Amino acid sequence: MPAAPAAVPLAAPRPRRRRLGTLGWFALLVLLPTLLVGAYYATVAADLFESEARFQVRGRGPSSSSSGAGALAGMMGGGIPGALRPGGEEAQAVAQFVDSFDAVAGLRRTLDLVGVWRRPEADPLSMLWWEEPEAERLLRYYRRRVKLDYDIETGVSTLRVQAFRPADAQQVAQELLRMAEELVNRFSQRSIQDQLRVARQDVATAEARVLAARDALAAFREREQALDPTRSAGAALETISRLEAALAQARAELQERRAFMRPDNPQIQVLTNRISALQAQIAVERGRTTRGDEALTQQVAGYERLQLEREFADRQLASATASLEQARSDALRQQVFLMRVAEPHLPERALYPKGLFNTLTVLVGLSVLFGICWLLVAGAREHAS
Repeated sequence: MPAAPAAVPLAAPRPRRRRLGTLGWFALLVLLPTLLVGAYYATVAADLFESEARFQVRGRGPSSSSSGAGALAGMMGGGIPGALRPGGEEAQAVAQFVDSFDAVAGLRRTLDLVGVWRRPEADPLSMLWWEEPEAERLLRYYRRRVKLDYDIETGVSTLRVQAFRPADAQQVAQELLRMAEELVNRFSQRSIQDQLRVARQDVATAEARVLAARDALAAFREREQALDPTRSAGAALETISRLEAALAQARAELQERRAFMRPDNPQIQVLTNRISALQAQIAVERGRTTRGDEALTQQVAGYERLQLEREFADRQLASATASLEQARSDALRQQVFLMRVAEPHLPERALYPKGLFNTLTVLVGLSVLFGICWLLVAGAREHAS
């Protein structure tokens, strides 16, 4: 009887891969970090109180150009997108100031700014770590706790300050508002001074010209010994006119008497002498008005030049004074000031940190990242097999 064939041993079955691998990695990479973050916010994280203030930088009145532009924008239905309101440049400058080293230095002069963010109730992660921080480190931490947003549509700026104590947040916000007001006031003063400086220089120049013209006129009168040469010239012309009239009358009488008197008549001789005297006097008067350096014509010409210079100087002074008043009025209308819309309030409830929101954000973010990575790994394995 033939022997039965030997039984072939079966291969040992491969152990099934446990599906818990995916869950294990998910628990390690997603759930564990989420639990750590949740535990931090639940047990360690300190409360942060936020004080909010609102303000607006406004002008006392629009200038003629701005009012015309505003009317045109109104007719066009809303204005130009991105155009700044009156005071918008100053408001943006305030925002830049609040975010600068100068704001931090100003706060440190009046407040213990480092101590505000190193309170005993602060947790190790959110507190300011350095007792004597460098300016750059303090500014970097300051920017995490102080925010200022400018709404270009309404022109309102919103200041938010976070601190570990409600009073600290309110005090820092109040001090920042005070420094912002001082900055805006400096803007206004500088603008007024710049606008008035040129006008005042013009007034000073005009006043100097008026004084110089008056001094020159006074020196001329003292030198020429004449208060008003034009009047003297008029009197001289009047005198010459009277002398010429008397001369004409004397000649007429002489001609009349020669008709019926002998040439050697004494009356003829008297009239002849009188005519000679009048002619000599007229020649003297005419010479005094027209000949020589001291002639009345020269005096009148010099006097009229000085008088004209004085009139021009007076008109220039009047115009410069009117321009100064107009510049002062325009500067006052364009002056800007900081108007507090809402004062910094004393917070009663801590708004930060948002523990539940941040924990859920970490969970969702890690879950999405884990899913993407797992799909990439699974796709790579399938492509390899």
